[in-house]
Amino acid sequence: MKNIFQAVIVAVPLLLGGCSDSSNNKGSAAQAYSHIEGVVSDRDGPVISGEIAVKDKNGVPVTLVVLNGDSQYSVNIPANTAYPVFLEITGHDELLEAVVIDPSAVKQDITPMSTLVVRSARDLGGVTKENMARAAINAISQSKTASGKGTTAGFKGDPTKQYGGWH
Repeated sequence: MKNIFQAVIVAVPLLLGGCSDSSNNKGSAAQAYSHIEGVVSDRDGPVISGEIAVKDKNGVPVTLVVLNGDSQYSVNIPANTAYPVFLEITGHDELLEAVVIDPSAVKQDITPMSTLVVRSARDLGGVTKENMARAAINAISQSKTASGKGTTAGFKGDPTKQYGGWH
């Protein structure tokens, strides 16, 4: 269960695009693309084969990334792509997915937790920044309940900032 909490601590802010103090403007009009990278894993560990279909907010395919023996991926998203961007791993036993809310995000892992958050956001009425934050909080609560532990270790400070935004 510790690994799930570690994954949530890392993945939740990334799901929402995060706020960055960086001067790196990868999503600016001057650049032809934004960049996303991360790792793919399932409940058994790293996923090293399959394809990551990248789709825009309307479900239109943008690009495809092939995993060739490595669980790490890297993809350039054209600047005119409508966000949120959906990342779906296919050619694997289970559908794993993640969402990147805006082009300022540069890291996004695709895991069972990211899949749970995306599905929960859809159930809340759609994949919006607000629903993704609510879904992430619900996923953390479910993980804590499933583990029988009521700890929030690793989550400190303003709760509106720990989920990637509003500052």
